[in-house]
Amino acid sequence: MLVGITSEGELGENIAKFFDKVIVITSPQKVLEERPDVVIHTFEIPYLEANNNRPLAWNINTWYAINIGRAANRVKAVNVYLSTFMIFDGKKGYYSETSTPNPINYYGLTKLVGESGIMSLGNYLIIRLGLLYSMQYKGLLFPFIKGILRGKRAIRCNSNFYVSPISMNEASEIISLMVKKELRGVVNLGGKRKSLYEVCKELGEMFEVEVIPTEGKYYDFSLDTWLLNSLGFSVRS
Repeated sequence: MLVGITSEGELGENIAKFFDKVIVITSPQKVLEERPDVVIHTFEIPYLEANNNRPLAWNINTWYAINIGRAANRVKAVNVYLSTFMIFDGKKGYYSETSTPNPINYYGLTKLVGESGIMSLGNYLIIRLGLLYSMQYKGLLFPFIKGILRGKRAIRCNSNFYVSPISMNEASEIISLMVKKELRGVVNLGGKRKSLYEVCKELGEMFEVEVIPTEGKYYDFSLDTWLLNSLGFSVRS
């Protein structure tokens, strides 16, 4: 199996570790020349940057992904698009693969439209990631992690904000297994429902940082992972 990834960034590098033959896709033309069996859309403008640079986020998360996807479709490659829990509005929680999207930030909007474009091509796997985190990933947790790295000894986190967290390493491993199993359709990928405060507290304990709960605005972006579990996957993080 020849796997194409659209970026050599942190997520792309982590996923690439689980495959024997990997190439970096930099353009639709590269797809047509190399003819990979699978294209994993690892190139994205993450949450923090996307909301601050909307044109760039739309160009990469949406149009670039769709154009790469069209080329992949021409060579009969599977498009694996990595989406996000932020395509939802956080009013309900436990969102399933069939829940109605309603993004409330620009990052979520770019990912939702990217999803739609890839779906329209057929032969796809859409993976909706829960709260993805690492020490470098500029997602929702990055301000907290940046505070730790800058030496803060006490940090506040919202105890009314619920998510389905998953580490970068574990997400990469499960994504690779899904690809190898030749799954198709839409699948949620995240850990068990936790408040943002609980997630921050677990990380804070690793670095001896005090985490103080605050009662901010209520959101529940947790994902229903029944399908994930029924397919034989379980999340440790």
